[in-house]
Amino acid sequence: MSIEFQSVQKFFQRPGKGGMGRVQALSPTTFNIQSGEFFSIIGPSGCGKSTLLNLLAGLDEPSAGKVLVDGVEVKEPGPDRAVVFQEHGLMPWMTVRHNVEYGLKLAGMAPKDRQEKAMQYLRMVHLSKFAESYPHQLSGGMRQRVSIARALALEPRILLMDEPFSALDAQTRDVLQDELQRIWEETRTTILFVTHHLSEAVYLSDRVMIMTAPPGSIKRIVRVPFAHPRQKTSNELSAFINDLHQDIKTEVDIVAARELDPDWQPENAIRQEDGIVMQGEGI
Repeated sequence: MSIEFQSVQKFFQRPGKGGMGRVQALSPTTFNIQSGEFFSIIGPSGCGKSTLLNLLAGLDEPSAGKVLVDGVEVKEPGPDRAVVFQEHGLMPWMTVRHNVEYGLKLAGMAPKDRQEKAMQYLRMVHLSKFAESYPHQLSGGMRQRVSIARALALEPRILLMDEPFSALDAQTRDVLQDELQRIWEETRTTILFVTHHLSEAVYLSDRVMIMTAPPGSIKRIVRVPFAHPRQKTSNELSAFINDLHQDIKTEVDIVAARELDPDWQPENAIRQEDGIVMQGEGI
């Protein structure tokens, strides 16, 4: 299974003084994701991270270029791809089990079979004892586990995760990162993971794609040179994260310089007439 983004661009129409204006969200972007790979995208706000995920999900269409899965252009959502969003999106009137079963029901699976499969994946996320509970009876982290189980129950070839842990507290986030690492090692499902957190991306991923300030383009794709499972307390992992930090900070500073008052300057930066320049490094 192969995933290819071929010279993908995206423009959006946004209201302006003279009517609707055309804004470029993505510059021509080309990269691929390998079968069974955990691939993360990180970059400043507005750089097109979620746009790329939505294009692969079939929830949006590129303005130019193509997204291909096994050589077939993505035109719409399909059962080979499942999405986990930042918000869990569970249906409050359904039990946990029925929420996990829902996609299987739409696919026409028999009631007994879909119940067995739902329980299989609830056990995978350690929530089988809450199968007959309702979402409001669960914590935020537990609800996100159910959302992951619901996506996995479809047994997709590609799992798309759009900042799935960003609304959670730090302790819960740490636990779910460990759980996701374990689940990925068990299933080897191809994962495209969007995040704002560099340490999260490095901890989980085979490769990390760093994007520039909008209009987003690829600044760098980095292979993480450590075997799974990884330990967050590893000195080598921490040093690797620190080495990548400036790549992200530079792009975040560019976005901040565009959005904040003119008297704002990033740390260790000088202001020139043509914009912000980090000392010793042109942007």
